[in-house]
Amino acid sequence: MQHQSKTDGNRPVVLITGGAGFLGAALVRELLKVGDGAVLAPSEIRIFDTRPPRSVFDRRARYLPGDIRSPDDLDRACAGADIVLHCAAVIDWGQRPESYLHDVNVNGTRNVLRACAAAGVRAMVYTSTMDVLYDGRSLVNGDERTPYPKKYTMAYAKTKALAERVVLESNGLPLRTCAIRPCGMFGEGDPYHVSSFLRMAQSGALRFRAGSGRALFQHVYVGNVAHAHLLAGKSLLVPDGAAAGSAYIITDFPAKNFFDYMEPIISGIGYAMPPKRRSIPMPIMYALGCVCEGVSWLCRPFTRMKPVISRTSVNMVCKDLTFNGGKARRELGYRPIYTEEEAIDRTIQYFKKHGPV
Repeated sequence: MQHQSKTDGNRPVVLITGGAGFLGAALVRELLKVGDGAVLAPSEIRIFDTRPPRSVFDRRARYLPGDIRSPDDLDRACAGADIVLHCAAVIDWGQRPESYLHDVNVNGTRNVLRACAAAGVRAMVYTSTMDVLYDGRSLVNGDERTPYPKKYTMAYAKTKALAERVVLESNGLPLRTCAIRPCGMFGEGDPYHVSSFLRMAQSGALRFRAGSGRALFQHVYVGNVAHAHLLAGKSLLVPDGAAAGSAYIITDFPAKNFFDYMEPIISGIGYAMPPKRRSIPMPIMYALGCVCEGVSWLCRPFTRMKPVISRTSVNMVCKDLTFNGGKARRELGYRPIYTEEEAIDRTIQYFKKHGPV
């Protein structure tokens, strides 16, 4: 049964799957902007997640409990929506079975697409990742012309790439789709990079850097990623918008060594980063990653233990992983709306108040 959209597109009803998460919260903040800073002016924001958000910011935003693995939950959430920002996913670097990641990331995305089609949703922006292009080797200045790897080294990248392909192949009428590929996100509520470094700093475990210090990594601020999502969504809602059927890599500031990027954030929160001279070579770190993963695997029947170091994390920190975001600038008019200084300051203030996620 098809549902009639509630709006004419100028005041869209926006559904965010995974809306209580790291990126989801940033999307809500951007959607609630008014005046010249607003890309979309939603009449309603639906925060769809398995857990409630920390707070509902505005009467336009309401929480809808649900799981993307449940077709019934999605049918209820999509009814009357104009655009879906599909952020819900399992982000994992080797701790969960590939079957679970496939069920959520791939089958869950198929469920979202089916619910969108049934409800007459006009646009869907899929949150992909730079990892869909990552095969464990260095990648310099990657862009949308870079092919998918023939073989992936982690199930997360593999399942996100499969889901991205399904989304882009589903582009058409009435549902228009695109994919946003953020680089390594940081910002308020970052449960991955900043929280991991901060926990190590708090416990006294952050004593060494990894690698030569010359490898570059492409970070991007979550607020700028959210802004890019809204620009893509706006483009999809326009009949001749360029975003339909396209993928976009999102960058903002120049790539830096992973530790150099984290240093002003961790020191700003009040903890010391190890000096550059105190570094462990990559081969030793990689071997330690193997050991940590092995211990985690042996403990799996009894408890789920996240390894402090993994082979994937060592590769990402010690090898170049940089990207070119020019396509989003050309076709979406994307420009970072938060400066590097502002992004770092907002991140510091959040973690000073709340601690690691």
